[in-house]
Amino acid sequence: MRILIKGGVWKNTEDEILKAAVMKYGKNQWARISSLLTRKTPKQCKARWFEWLDPSIKKTEWAKEEDEKLLHLAKLMPTQVYLV
Repeated sequence: MRILIKGGVWKNTEDEILKAAVMKYGKNQWARISSLLTRKTPKQCKARWFEWLDPSIKKTEWAKEEDEKLLHLAKLMPTQVYLV
């Protein structure tokens, strides 16, 4: 019996397929999109899009004010830093 484990490092071709599929099917069809990527689950596709590939992600350095706000919030909620 052969067991297939999905995952692994994302390849450039997989990123391109994911981008095209999101443009075609939208951001709510992760099962359909993942069916085009045999090595990836719907959850992995969604995470890859929203954490890395979404063009609305701001990829510039943080402003000083943003750094200060983050540090302030982290001090206010030290046990809930994942919410910041």
